Amino acid sequence: MLDELEGAMATAALKFLRDGLVFAVLGGAVGALTAMLSVAVDAAAEAFTAYPQLGWLLPVAGLATYGFYRATGVDFAWSTASVAKAARNGEEVPLRLVPAVVVGTVLTVLCGGSVGKEAAALQMAAGASGSFRRQLSAEGRLWAAPAAMGAALGAMLGVPAAGVVFSFEVLRRRPSDGGAVVAPTIAAAAAWIVTEACGVRFLPQVAEALSGEWACLAAMAHSGFESGDLGFLGAAMALVVPVLFVGAVSGAVGAGFCRAVSMLRCGLARLGAPVFALAVGGVAVSLLLGYAEVLGYGGVRVYCGPGADLAAVAVEGGVLPWWSFALKGALTLLTFAGGFKGGEIMPVLAVGACLGNAIGVLAVGACGIVFSGQGLAAVVAGAPSAVIALFSAVGVASFFSSCTKCPLTACVLSLGLFGPEVAVLAAPAAFLSSLCAPRVGLYPTALSSDSDG
Repeated sequence: MLDELEGAMATAALKFLRDGLVFAVLGGAVGALTAMLSVAVDAAAEAFTAYPQLGWLLPVAGLATYGFYRATGVDFAWSTASVAKAARNGEEVPLRLVPAVVVGTVLTVLCGGSVGKEAAALQMAAGASGSFRRQLSAEGRLWAAPAAMGAALGAMLGVPAAGVVFSFEVLRRRPSDGGAVVAPTIAAAAAWIVTEACGVRFLPQVAEALSGEWACLAAMAHSGFESGDLGFLGAAMALVVPVLFVGAVSGAVGAGFCRAVSMLRCGLARLGAPVFALAVGGVAVSLLLGYAEVLGYGGVRVYCGPGADLAAVAVEGGVLPWWSFALKGALTLLTFAGGFKGGEIMPVLAVGACLGNAIGVLAVGACGIVFSGQGLAAVVAGAPSAVIALFSAVGVASFFSSCTKCPLTACVLSLGLFGPEVAVLAAPAAFLSSLCAPRVGLYPTALSSDSDG
């Protein structure tokens, strides 16, 4: 009896170690693919910046992408949402999706489409996970695609813990046992190590810069509270109430954005084949970019592509035009509704940063008028860039939470990108934004639990 028990424990330990090794290799492979995708997309974005005339070719890029999918035998309907659904159901994602989504994303960015690389990396990672399923145990096969997706997101954003949380939250799956948590953790750590070695970064050094800005703002608020200039109500208004306002606005705007994407996609789907939707969406974006260039508004092309530069300016306390979030959102809406391939996460983060930036600029101006001569106005006037940076960072977390319905991921992402000082304020805003429209989001799997099917 004792020998049988020891044998069973040894077998279980060997299976656990073997699965752990496979997940480490899977994570390393995902990290390498993610780095490759990042380099390719960045090169495409640089090419578009150098030759903005490429924007006229966006419809051609869409048709070329469709042709590549057909030539490689990949269903053009594959998206991040469908990949997440397959992962939750334990279904295998085709390996051929890997080159298809890479080519599609690069072509879209090359011609000015407003897409990112993070969600494209999710699709690519899920497709790559199929090659490792045969080496895993029966339980491990169920974790392969979610672990790969979490590893890709965590590696691309530089916050592996956020990827681990996302792998559960977007699928609305509770960990069944310790192995279900260990698997994505190992994969995310391995992928992050590889991408760090390759120099893949998201918003480099923002956490340090923002922490410095926040320290200045917090010190002034604390000084005002201690001296009695602010009082408890003033301190609360200076910190919590404005942040919750950002969360509420982000929730409303995010719900409207998701509804608009769904409605426009449904409308274009009535045209028939995907090529018609690609043509309409591509022509709309091309005309917008082309005529903006002709009329002297060449700066519009800054809002094309992933949008990481916009987000970086916003969360570093820079001032963007108040309509930046609307323009970035409109370009993203047209690109995705048209069926172009690429990631939606980075554009969502950029829209959130721009929205928070606009609210921050408005708050700085309004505070100086409404609370003129009072302690609260002094705090804001003493560190306006810190206020704008804080609002922008909160906008990133809350708009992401609103669109994905993944508030825990938003909190962990905020902690990794901006530090604990900002994360503690971004957390309530993220949860509030996700509650504004709980049945509306980019990922249907995040709107229902396993029991809902």
